[in-house]
Amino acid sequence: MTSQHPASSTGEPQEDPHWEIEGEFLALRGRWTLRRLTGAIDTVREGLRQAGRDRPWDLRGIERLDSVGALVIWHAWGGALPKDARLGAEQQAIFQRFATLETPSPPRQPWGLWARLEALGAHILGVGGDLWGLLLLLGALLTEFWRALRHPRHFPWREISATIVRTGPDSLPILSLIGFLIGIVISFQSAPTLASYGANIYIVSIAGLSILREFGPLITAVILAGRTGSAFTAQIGAMRVTEELDALRTFGISPVQRLILPKVIALAITLPLLVVWTDAVAILGAVIVAKLDLGIGVGFFLREMPVMVPNFNFWLGICKGVLFGILIAWVSGYHGLKVQPNTDSLSRETTDSVVLTLTLVIVIDAVLAMIFANTGISVG
Repeated sequence: MTSQHPASSTGEPQEDPHWEIEGEFLALRGRWTLRRLTGAIDTVREGLRQAGRDRPWDLRGIERLDSVGALVIWHAWGGALPKDARLGAEQQAIFQRFATLETPSPPRQPWGLWARLEALGAHILGVGGDLWGLLLLLGALLTEFWRALRHPRHFPWREISATIVRTGPDSLPILSLIGFLIGIVISFQSAPTLASYGANIYIVSIAGLSILREFGPLITAVILAGRTGSAFTAQIGAMRVTEELDALRTFGISPVQRLILPKVIALAITLPLLVVWTDAVAILGAVIVAKLDLGIGVGFFLREMPVMVPNFNFWLGICKGVLFGILIAWVSGYHGLKVQPNTDSLSRETTDSVVLTLTLVIVIDAVLAMIFANTGISVG
């Protein structure tokens, strides 16, 4: 009779999993548990496979058998219960349960054209689901807004003011830097061409139109989509992870009313004001370049700008600011509510929120540019 103790490390071989050859049987002894097998599972499995080849097995001498030990023996058998094995009643039940389990086969991966069509279909369905969810949230926002107007005491004034404070002043430094540089770049790139044709005065029209009509609201919306929109999604998503949204619903408080509606109203107020600020610092940059490169005085630039750039362009930029503010809060709130109670979903929805917001901002800006292409352009 031979004996092996491949998992012996405690000085108690009678408890460690081991096997002995008794006559024609391979007899297993000891405690076949995770604690005793840790660090030697592969060695034990291979040793059993070699020792038990062409021999019947006897497991009745095992003192304790858990699922890990049973799985090691099962793999040594090759995933099939030997007919001549000697087992106890509990051991028989464990291995019969293993025999009834089916190993799941990996899903069949489509290939070629079908794989691309399937991916395209899944993407279209996902976009359609997001659009439907956004429409449902828009309806809920309008309903809550109308209810708040009918009951002013329940209007979320405190949440609105807190959101304005967090999103407005804190965004001024980055908007000042970006706006100032945008004004400098526009004028700096236009100055050589205008000077070559002797049309220096038209720097006023070019800078005014591009800043007030397009770059002011667009740059402000892009900065707030990345800065504030992502923060909104992360805030609401974190409340989903920590089950705070469920607590609000338990107390009969609508998350749309308390979390999303105040953000929509606050950004509809804040973003147009930030657009005005961005316009001002961008024009300041354009004025400096016009003075240094083209010799156009500051007073002349500011005096001629209302003449050459109709007021319509300024108000169009302000309206874009209101629209973009509502859009940023709306989309970020929707993706915040979509977050599942895990961190992976939180990061994914935050990213999707920023991407979708930026896409919609650029698309809407392009559509408005085409609609108002012939409005506010002529010199007054």
